[in-house]
Amino acid sequence: MKEGERAEFTWSTNGGAVNYDTHGDGRGISYHGYGKGTDTRVQGVLVAAFDGKHGWFWRNRGDEAVTITLVTRGAYERVEFVE
Repeated sequence: MKEGERAEFTWSTNGGAVNYDTHGDGRGISYHGYGKGTDTRVQGVLVAAFDGKHGWFWRNRGDEAVTITLVTRGAYERVEFVE
């Protein structure tokens, strides 16, 4: 995303809560946090603070497997899934 661009998002799980970290990184910036927490669903708007990669990290600390569904709309070049 480019600085100032916006992406609306909703992510949700099909079960238990997961830990999440919404963040970005870019040239000369190794980590910029937008928000962290534990939830089953979060909806909002991510506004890029700088040119770079912006997105989410999720971790399931529960005993049961969960599926996370991410729906986005906005100004970004691509969505990448990194395991």
